[in-house]
Formats: sequence, structure tokens, C-alpha cells
Amino acid sequence: MNSVAFLCVVASVIALSTGTPPTTAKPSSTLVSGQTTATTGGVSKSPEEVKQKLKEQVAVLTEGCKTQTKITAEEAKIVATQTIPKTENEKCFLECVYSGLQLTKGGRFYEPAARALAHKRFGSSPEELQKANSMIDICVKEIAAKNENEKCALGRLIRECFVKNGAKINFFPKP
Repeated sequence: MNSVAFLCVVASVIALSTGTPPTTAKPSSTLVSGQTTATTGGVSKSPEEVKQKLKEQVAVLTEGCKTQTKITAEEAKIVATQTIPKTENEKCFLECVYSGLQLTKGGRFYEPAARALAHKRFGSSPEELQKANSMIDICVKEIAAKNENEKCALGRLIRECFVKNGAKINFFPKP
């Protein structure tokens, strides 16, 4: 079970688009629970079901962020790639997605939420979870400084770190 929806989707995990219509124009922030497996009505979900649920939540986030940042459908495809954002629209869109995943707080990369999301996504695979946590350790240091002159720099900085360090854990799932 090597795939990540861990942040991008993480986001990029974040990346996952299932065509689920958005329920609101504002991204939701209910992804982080810290549970090893998700439960519905007391019933544990398999790792595949957890992955699918994350995919659906990211799809809703993606739609909400497209609306919020007024990004085109073509530009929004960046969520499912390893592309580093170049335009302000792309950076702000990714920053919106990461914010919805609770990966940012107070204008910074938010480590506790990243770890909780990694645990939710990889809790059933200790080896993958360890790799995800190693990537988070690196990203906490690399994403520390933000260029105040660059609008939505956090979207770019998080994506750069994920791309650079995510290959070890198959961070960017195949479409």
C-alpha cells in the first residue's frame, strides 16, 4: 500500500480529484484526526477506504480552492502533479489546499497537523509512516523561512519540499 495522500496530496496528495462536487466554496479542515484508521459508526475502515476518503476530501478542497483563488481548471491540475508552482495563481491555489489540509497555521508549515495526517494515511504501514515523518522533519526545517515579498510563498515552499523529499515514500500517487 505505497501511496500517499499524505499531504498533497498531500496534497498533492493533494492531488486527488474524483469529481465530487464541493459542498462549500470555503475549504473544509476536517482531515486531521490522528487516528490510525477512520471509523464510521464504530466500524473501522481499511487502509484503502481511508485513502479513498482522503481522496474525496481533497477533491472537495480542490474545488473550493479553485473557486476561492479563481484559478482555471487547467491551472488546478497542478494539485495532481509534482510541478513546482510558478505563477501567483498556482502558489495561492496550493497554499489554499495545504491550509484546508491544516498543513499551515499562522503563515507557517504546521508540523502537528502534518504528523496527524501522515498517521491517518500511513498508520497501517509503520515503514511508510516512518518515511513520511522523516520527510516532515526535513520540511519543518526547510519551510521555516517565508519570503514576505512573495505572495503565497508557502504554497511554493511546501510543494518544493514535498517534491524534493517525497520520492522516498511514493508521496505523489499515480493518477
